[in-house]
Amino acid sequence: MRLISCIIYSMFICVSVVAQNKETLKNQKIIIEKEIEYTSKLLETTQENKKSSLSYLGFLEKKITSQERLIQILNIEISLLQKQTLRLQEKIENSNTLIIKREKQIFELKKEYASMIYALQKNKNDRNSLMFVVSSTTFNQAYKRILYLKQYSRSRKNQAIQIEKNQDSLALNKQVLIQQHELLKNKKDENISLILLKKEKLKTILDSKEEKKIIFSKLQKSENLFLTKIKSQQKKALILDKKIKKIIEEEIRLARDRLRKNNNSNTMSLTPEARIISDNFSKNKGNLPWPLEQGLIVQSYGTQKHHLFNNVETFNNGINIATNKNANIRSVFDGKISRIFFIQGKGRAILINHGEFFTVYSGLEDVTVKLGDNILAKEKIGTVLTDVNDSKTELHFEIWKGYDKQDPSLWLFEAY
Repeated sequence: MRLISCIIYSMFICVSVVAQNKETLKNQKIIIEKEIEYTSKLLETTQENKKSSLSYLGFLEKKITSQERLIQILNIEISLLQKQTLRLQEKIENSNTLIIKREKQIFELKKEYASMIYALQKNKNDRNSLMFVVSSTTFNQAYKRILYLKQYSRSRKNQAIQIEKNQDSLALNKQVLIQQHELLKNKKDENISLILLKKEKLKTILDSKEEKKIIFSKLQKSENLFLTKIKSQQKKALILDKKIKKIIEEEIRLARDRLRKNNNSNTMSLTPEARIISDNFSKNKGNLPWPLEQGLIVQSYGTQKHHLFNNVETFNNGINIATNKNANIRSVFDGKISRIFFIQGKGRAILINHGEFFTVYSGLEDVTVKLGDNILAKEKIGTVLTDVNDSKTELHFEIWKGYDKQDPSLWLFEAY
């Protein structure tokens, strides 16, 4: 029985661990599939002018990346299922071995029991138990014969009980075997489904890559036009960067001035309320809400090569998030509106103070807050601007800690 318990327990542990892994993969798949679905939606918005749209190529590349990540997850799922299938096959073999062993034991016990009953029946007519005891020559011999008869009776009962136990054990083993066979069948069916899904997704990736190749070829013919546009965008990004630095320097200077009046210190200080906000902001790294209800990161933080022109490098102080037209922009945390300013060709921008931290939202069509307003996390601060010429609706988002730029994707919840 202990061996059976170990088999059932090991099955439970195996299924439990695999279930956890599968649940994690399932959640990742859901996120990526939503990302692919949203990217496809954004591709539709730029479909009309895809021949002259860098945005369309960017969305297409993002979709291909997401599709490749989905294939990786499907590969892991298939690998896990194959390993689990092998483990189940091993368990089925062990169960079969155990069943054969139990059947042999029952056979031997029944054989012994049959011999015992036959001997009892044979001797029953010759002499009964009483005559067997009475015929003793001494009292000691009679006592020993009584003990023998009791022991013989107990042995028969124990033999019958043992046969019953072994039959119950065999029935349980066969039940476990049926469950294992059913699990194995389900895993094989699931494996086949995943392999078919993988083939379907691979075909989709190939279609997307072929489309990318065609679009890429057409866009490269207008290289000079796009290089001019990229330089213009870099120039605007540099103007925004300088403006933000200047504003943050001023914010820190004002904080120092306030502190000097109190204790002549030369370091940046925060009020108790601002310190609480700053500490809470820091604690929420990786869990901050997105500045948009729905969006897709199309340009990451830091230095990167341009997806169309490999000889062009760009640096992004934050991240660019593509979204729907007229989408609401919201604060990622509690704070105070420090600045509202305008960048030529980039629309309006807002800087929010969160104590030691600052968040920047650039590319707003209109603003729904005022300078000095105290706002809460997820509170609307404006709507996003759409570049009609390029069918591009993007929010540029930055996070600063004092003078230091941060990678926003490390701060936002489930950002990729």
